[in-house]
Amino acid sequence: MPNLKELQSAFQRNVLTGDKEFVPQVVSSETVSSHERLLIYANAYYSRLEEALEADYGIVKQLLGDDVFSETCIAYTHKYPSHYYSLRWFGQDYPTFLGYKADSGEHHWPAEMAEFEWNFTGAFDAANVKSATEEDAAAIAPDAWPTLKMSFHPSVHTVVFWWNTQDCWRAAKDNKPVPEPVRLSAPGLCLLWRDGLTTSYRSVEPDEAVCLQAALAGADFSEICGALAEEMQDQVMVPMKAAGFLKSWLAVGMITGFLE
Repeated sequence: MPNLKELQSAFQRNVLTGDKEFVPQVVSSETVSSHERLLIYANAYYSRLEEALEADYGIVKQLLGDDVFSETCIAYTHKYPSHYYSLRWFGQDYPTFLGYKADSGEHHWPAEMAEFEWNFTGAFDAANVKSATEEDAAAIAPDAWPTLKMSFHPSVHTVVFWWNTQDCWRAAKDNKPVPEPVRLSAPGLCLLWRDGLTTSYRSVEPDEAVCLQAALAGADFSEICGALAEEMQDQVMVPMKAAGFLKSWLAVGMITGFLE
């Protein structure tokens, strides 16, 4: 007679893989066989996982259609079985499963939409951390600025776009006609963050993108200016331009502190 742990493991294998070792442990009835009873649990399990993916990727489902989305969910669930106590993290590999590749852009639009939706949800769910203020920045001694680094709010994320994903997402959210997915002539950067209870996003111009990515990577202010200098012809304006970006990040609560 199998012990409890062995029975639990056999039941799990049946639900996940269809292994039949556990079937004899289930009593059949006149109307429902042991196998059919177990299928109820298996179907419920996979349906729940699909519901979790739908909660994270509602726009992807809307644009792909129910049947295609369901097919991707089934395939994803088998390739990336759930190993989490919370369903919150089950869908984190879905953009990768769909083929999202930020560096090369060798992916189709559903993968990019999934990456955007996952980061949007992540920004909303990020921990609450008090943001720094312009007064905090003003209190820093001028000679400390060259080696100053910034810490960012946990909600701050960036997504590289190779498609008109923002336009498609906004139209779908507003229940308006969704434009045809179109590949962009050059990749762009989208910034997401949460200020209070509001998650916001916007496109980032190339000069700001250089500064932002350097800052997020841990560069100090002089290194940020150095990166920006490679993008600007007017070198005299580099520090002022970088300071302007920093001020805009402070204004929307993206920065939580300064590290000397």
